[in-house]
Amino acid sequence: MRLILTITLCFSMLFSQDLSIDECVRIALENKGSIKNAEQNTRIAKLNRTSAAGMLLPTIRASSSFSETTYGNNSLTNENYATGISLNQNIFSFGNNVRNVRNSDNSYDIAKQSERQSIANVISNVYTYYYQYLKNNELFIIAEKNLELSSKQLDLVERRYNLGSVSKTDYLKASVQYGTAKSTLLSRKLNRDNTIQQLRNSMGIAGNNVPLKVKEKVNIELIIPTFDEAYGIMVENNPELKILDAQIKANKLNLRSSIGSTLPSVNLSVGMNASSPEEMTSEFFEDNYIKSANLTISIPIFSGLKNRNNVQISKIRLGQSERTYKSSNIDSRVALSSLINTLNNYEEIIPIYEEVLISAEEDLRLAQNKYELGSATILELLDAQLAVLQASSTLVTTKYDAAIQLANLDKLLGTLDKKYR
Repeated sequence: MRLILTITLCFSMLFSQDLSIDECVRIALENKGSIKNAEQNTRIAKLNRTSAAGMLLPTIRASSSFSETTYGNNSLTNENYATGISLNQNIFSFGNNVRNVRNSDNSYDIAKQSERQSIANVISNVYTYYYQYLKNNELFIIAEKNLELSSKQLDLVERRYNLGSVSKTDYLKASVQYGTAKSTLLSRKLNRDNTIQQLRNSMGIAGNNVPLKVKEKVNIELIIPTFDEAYGIMVENNPELKILDAQIKANKLNLRSSIGSTLPSVNLSVGMNASSPEEMTSEFFEDNYIKSANLTISIPIFSGLKNRNNVQISKIRLGQSERTYKSSNIDSRVALSSLINTLNNYEEIIPIYEEVLISAEEDLRLAQNKYELGSATILELLDAQLAVLQASSTLVTTKYDAAIQLANLDKLLGTLDKKYR
């Protein structure tokens, strides 16, 4: 009970802080069930690999038996005791056993890459919803400021309307602007609240009632590689491509095994056994055991075309896996090129949006002064206010969209999960 209380207190203290994106990822890696399942699959593949390697070793068996035979109604009974030990070893099978070991190694590599893929998916979801939340939260703050400004402008127009210095049209337009600002605030509040729930779910804490607090703003630095650099990293690290490459290797091994099954194999078995009508003793076994040794050559002659068909099926599957890898590689190249072009575009337009926002804010300040002096119309003031809302919203949206795309690039390159090893 004390241990549970301590864990709960530590958990509450952690979530009472403003969590960075790395801290959110760490929590997700500890809580998401998909990662635990992937880890167990890797462990199973590792155990299977050990079992496959053990098939290269001889099989040793010890046996002991008792039998009793009764004849008719005369109660004539024969008892027999038997015991023995045997060893079996595959001597030659055209490399099938070795290929089984290599196939199990390959399956283990696939399991490890699948585990990496699961981890990368979890991290990518955390990045996406973390930045989505920050974006929606900043958009909500912008909407709050816009509503506050609209309220002040409505009060100003209402005072001037009551004094008779502006028309009722100005008052109505200011009222419409205030209503629009209020509805925008409610809509952005809903988006923010929904995103925080999605973030909690991506962290594996959707069922936990502890409040989640994250940092309100983060500095985003766009470091964009060239396409050639990125492509080399992707081929070397991308788990999906590595899985597809491993599947090609597995199908090559399966093809060789299918061919090997049509060729002769050699097995050796040796043993020692003894039987007695009385209970077996070690002295009796030492004096009466029988040694045996068998060398078996198995030559497949006809299997109803099964072996021939297996070879053809293995060839087809190999061709399928090679085409799948080629197609996926092309898709990844296109996606990589698109991501890099998008990020380069963000890098160019973000400074432009920053300048636009500065100009819009200055224009709004001038429009407010002019309207108060009576040298500007209400439309000019409202247009200036709308321009600030749009410019600030566009800048925030673009910055966080760029951060999400940067995380997507890391995922495609296969480097996202390596940051948290």
